[in-house]
Amino acid sequence: MFEPSAHIVSLLNAIALRDSAATGMRAMTQRASEFTSAAQAKLTGVALDPNGRELADRLLDAYWRDEQRRADLMTSADINGEVIIGSGVHAAIYAAIRVLRGYPKPLVLERDERVGGTFAMTARPTFWLNSRNRRGAGGMAGDQGASLNYLPGAPIQASNVSMAEYQPNTDLAFVVRLTLAQYADVVPGADVRSVADYYGDRVRIETGDGPSLAAGRVIDARGLGDPADEGVADGVTILTFPQFMKRMSGMWPLRGVGRVAVIGGGDSAKCAVETCLGIAPPAFMAAVALDQVDRVDWYAQDLPTTCEEWQEDIRGRYQAIGRYLRPDRFGVQRLNLVTRRAMPVALPGAGLVDGRTYDLVVVCTGNRETNIEGLDFGLFSDVAVGGSIVARRHGDLPAWRVGPHARLEFTDQERADGVADIEANAVSVFRTAPKTAALAATLPAVKLD
Repeated sequence: MFEPSAHIVSLLNAIALRDSAATGMRAMTQRASEFTSAAQAKLTGVALDPNGRELADRLLDAYWRDEQRRADLMTSADINGEVIIGSGVHAAIYAAIRVLRGYPKPLVLERDERVGGTFAMTARPTFWLNSRNRRGAGGMAGDQGASLNYLPGAPIQASNVSMAEYQPNTDLAFVVRLTLAQYADVVPGADVRSVADYYGDRVRIETGDGPSLAAGRVIDARGLGDPADEGVADGVTILTFPQFMKRMSGMWPLRGVGRVAVIGGGDSAKCAVETCLGIAPPAFMAAVALDQVDRVDWYAQDLPTTCEEWQEDIRGRYQAIGRYLRPDRFGVQRLNLVTRRAMPVALPGAGLVDGRTYDLVVVCTGNRETNIEGLDFGLFSDVAVGGSIVARRHGDLPAWRVGPHARLEFTDQERADGVADIEANAVSVFRTAPKTAALAATLPAVKLD
């Protein structure tokens, strides 16, 4: 039976007072008997109703950004338990499992002002998830009965709020944010700078402009990190992938953009290419007749350069890109693959790549780790639960790395199952979520002196 937290109850009550936002919630209440609780039915209704979801997102942001609440949490004498760095998928999973196991709510510290991690970088849909949308419990990619975007312990699942084959990023982000509202105390705008010994079994956490905190355990759930080539982006004509996605959620994001260069061959680059070709979630206030990219030059190595090769070598999620690698019925080919590395240069009003000028350049060349003193990767070693490596533990401090940030290598079983055939599966939710849940379910209570 799902018992809503005070925060969730307050959220539902506020939505119920707005007729324009409560339609989905009221409708789903008629089928409450099919859910584990009335609150779960209401949350599903809110998620299904665009007006309800938009209001819920605004209410969540307003609550988390309240200065007095943040100050109280950061100075509370009770902060001696668990602190999670990062507010994405793995923070939500860890918090949910801990509370459901009977432990206190952890404190979540998020560097950005918007809570929810990578999938919540924009409030509007900007890219598709990489795993198919299926109902069911967690499982492996080959299990057709598994929901690959499953969050253990979440109040609702992303598969309950969309019938699309691939969901937009905001579906999963909304589930992550609801989970944190249910199971954690969240402080956005808290930039952790260092973690060090304190006294006893505690550690001291230093933030950029806030007070230091004492914690009995630290869960480092920072995800993939920051864009690797952030330094070459000027934020105007040369953008990192997060900057580009945020632009796409704004007003007229492609106005005046005729030629685009995308640099990099990973999933982020593929999502950026989809956006420029118009096969990503619809951009906000983008009129097709007025805002259409004429040409995309894709600088990437080791990718197929023809439609036929693309169809043979690339997984189904990105098959739609392949048809743009051949001319259309008018003889125009909008997508061109350039199989070499490139480094852009910012010019006034344009980006320069290999002597060609572009209205916009999107740099998708991977991620680098943000340094937090005391949490260097080399200080961590593997942690196994039930014979499977699920996280990494610090050699001296009560600190664990989880999710993509742990950089867990593929196991022999994952190689045998074919999971390792796709390199991007190393950070996929279906692979990493059960590992974080297993760690959260097996760690003992924090012992306080």
